[in-house]
Amino acid sequence: MHESQRRIAFEILYAENAAPVYRFALRLCGNKEDAEDMAAEALVQAYRKWSGYKGHASPRTWLCAIVLNQWRMRQRRGMVHEVSLDSIQEVAASFEFVDYELAEAIYALSDRLREAFLLVKGEGFTHAEAAKTLRVPVGTVYFRVHSAVHQLRKTLGSPARVQMPVAEGKVSDEM
Repeated sequence: MHESQRRIAFEILYAENAAPVYRFALRLCGNKEDAEDMAAEALVQAYRKWSGYKGHASPRTWLCAIVLNQWRMRQRRGMVHEVSLDSIQEVAASFEFVDYELAEAIYALSDRLREAFLLVKGEGFTHAEAAKTLRVPVGTVYFRVHSAVHQLRKTLGSPARVQMPVAEGKVSDEM
């Protein structure tokens, strides 16, 4: 692929995926500044590795996997910031709901449960897409999402409250 073709292809990738990548980063880390950094770093890394992209996963799945890896590296290095009330409100707004207790409950989940839950219920990934992103078996994703929903229902005390809009304004009734 010539450099000009590569640039055009990447511009299309950016236009279609920059907002969802930022939204996923924000939901994952709960901090606007960190989310902006992670989304920008993911897109830069994707540009650098664009020639290695084989198309085995959707571009959005590939980009979310990059964000997820960056978030995990930040955790290992102790570079993760506290989730504040302002952050909870911003994350809640990204889901288009204002149930701050639900947003707080999502952040109370373990990292593995939150990752799977956000990919499937928050971003609208299929379990198979989430499995590729997380690099785990599909059954593991089903288990983690189910466990997250169970834990959220227990925390919030009402199954009806554990319903949230997913990506692009779609509503999830599966919880």
